[in-house]
Amino acid sequence: MAKNVIAGLVSLFTITDEQAMWRVQTQNDHQAFDILVERWQERIRALCIRMTGNLHTAEDLLQETFSRVFEKRAAFRGDSKFSTWLWRIALNLCYDELRRQQRHPAAHEEQMQAVLRVHGID
Repeated sequence: MAKNVIAGLVSLFTITDEQAMWRVQTQNDHQAFDILVERWQERIRALCIRMTGNLHTAEDLLQETFSRVFEKRAAFRGDSKFSTWLWRIALNLCYDELRRQQRHPAAHEEQMQAVLRVHGID
């Protein structure tokens, strides 16, 4: 019974993604930004891994995605859901990375070999 009451109270005080983003935009609220990162980082990581097929590249893209969200916070208009805007940023970064890899395949191969050497895999 007490758990149900607590769960109900927590849901009353949980802010939506759009409310959190509004706080990030208007107040530079780092706690609200942390909420967004916590809610979305696993889904964005999974997207980046699926798109690139590389865990290390995906981690870099994950960080870049949230960096862009904070950097471009004023550009979020709120006429669409935060998740749509976030997903589009992540997808665009993945597409950019895939295009970069196609333009410079030798550099990508060298980078992969260096990662393998660091982990002791030859």
